[in-house]
Amino acid sequence: MRRLVVFVAGALIAGLTTIGLAAPASAHDVLVGSIPAAGAELTTGPSLVRFDFDAPVQQGNDTIMVIGPDGTHWERTSQASVLGSSVLTSVAPLGPAGKYTAIYHVLSADSHPVSGSITFQLTRSGPGTPVSSASVAGSDGAGAVPAWVLIVIAVVVLAGVLYAALRPRRRTRSS
Repeated sequence: MRRLVVFVAGALIAGLTTIGLAAPASAHDVLVGSIPAAGAELTTGPSLVRFDFDAPVQQGNDTIMVIGPDGTHWERTSQASVLGSSVLTSVAPLGPAGKYTAIYHVLSADSHPVSGSITFQLTRSGPGTPVSSASVAGSDGAGAVPAWVLIVIAVVVLAGVLYAALRPRRRTRSS
């Protein structure tokens, strides 16, 4: 029984180590375009923001935020819609003139998170008011645990099992 435990623990440690040391894919989805275009100067605000990538984006916890010159939110919802290699969200009518930042956080085709942003300039103030913070709550991506943390925890647990199985047992003398 002891040999079986040692064999299984060793095989699990070797397997997890191999997975943990595997080289990650180097090609993640790349932003190839957006509406509005990065650096655009607009006289009226867009009704939507769209990011186009070079590969399909996975449906999931994809978010887009539109932050105004005063730090307020203008996206109607932070949860973005995925259409193949495009991610989009609707935007409330914009308010003050100034620089707006559109921020995206998506899950690429190879399951890695991809984040970035573009800026655009609103040259004339619009009629809009910022959206309430309640409608964009939960868009910070908190709670995600990197895979390497889970691998380290698994290796530590398996090392403890292996140690417990292999450590010398104290023999007590009975008289």
